[in-house]
Amino acid sequence: MRKTLLTLSLLAATASASAATVTLVASDNFDSYSTGALAGQDGGTGFDGAWSAANSTSVITTVGGDSPMSGNAARFANPNSDNAATRTLDTALTGDVLVSFVFQFDGGLIGNNDFLGLWFGSTTGPNIGLKANCGPTGSCTADIFARTNGTDGTFTKNLTMGETVRVFGLLQKVDGSLVYNRYSLWVDPLQPDIESLSNANAVFNGASNISSFMEIGFRSANLDTGNPVDSLLVDNLRISAVPEPASLGLVGLGLLSAAAARRRKKA
Repeated sequence: MRKTLLTLSLLAATASASAATVTLVASDNFDSYSTGALAGQDGGTGFDGAWSAANSTSVITTVGGDSPMSGNAARFANPNSDNAATRTLDTALTGDVLVSFVFQFDGGLIGNNDFLGLWFGSTTGPNIGLKANCGPTGSCTADIFARTNGTDGTFTKNLTMGETVRVFGLLQKVDGSLVYNRYSLWVDPLQPDIESLSNANAVFNGASNISSFMEIGFRSANLDTGNPVDSLLVDNLRISAVPEPASLGLVGLGLLSAAAARRRKKA
């Protein structure tokens, strides 16, 4: 009975440790900015310096129909830009990373290979965001993607114009890899799935070209500049550090050692 209770307590404590030790590294909801060009604006937390951005990247005020967006959002209308917006973190990240943001295709037409990816480290490194897959009839499926390198990807979610989605990604080094090699993707996940980091909608496996990073950025491609102009919105960007399973195992071993010590003292 004591062993069972100890096991249950250990599991509960380890689960609590997992939730408690997810650390917010950087965030930006764009609300402190004036509307207009994003370049040079320096709000949010966890960044070293202001946003650097191309001319067509701006800050706009969202409207009621953009919920769950609120306040301001970053607007991307760059036809092709590896550095539509970039920024440097305060510190380098080398472990597992959880990223989340709210996304909407706000205006224009969703066309084949319309692209807006948030990259870590380099434009050909880990990416997450929109890569529209549309056939000759214009029917688009599985538009939200994640990948660890500059090609291919894993996809989920048939996006419609004006629809707002929450995108979550877990970037990891698994199986002893020295570089990031797994990207798990959720779109509009349930809270228990995020708390447990389980039941991903899609998972991409493949070696990236980075083992750590400080720079993040958005890359755009194939967006239309004619009539109508393609307009994509991003809000509530959050980047967090996630404890590795090994660190949780050490927490468990520590609890077991403490319990054993107590038993020896009572004996």
